[in-house]
Amino acid sequence: MARDKSAHADSTRAELAALANSLDQCRERLAALAESRGMVVADPDDPNAGDDLLTAIYEAERGVNTALRLVQRAAR
Repeated sequence: MARDKSAHADSTRAELAALANSLDQCRERLAALAESRGMVVADPDDPNAGDDLLTAIYEAERGVNTALRLVQRAAR
């Protein structure tokens, strides 16, 4: 029985590691989108220029970062 638990824990950790990898890739893609969108809406006369889409991308990136940290913590 203990061996089954250990095997299940190892399997769960492996799945969590795979999820962490996927989340990290999503984070990288969101960061690239934010950078690209930031260049489009950049206004040298208004350093705070932005738009709702850029704000939403930043919020999504923060959410993915939070999810990534939680999954990594669960995998330990």
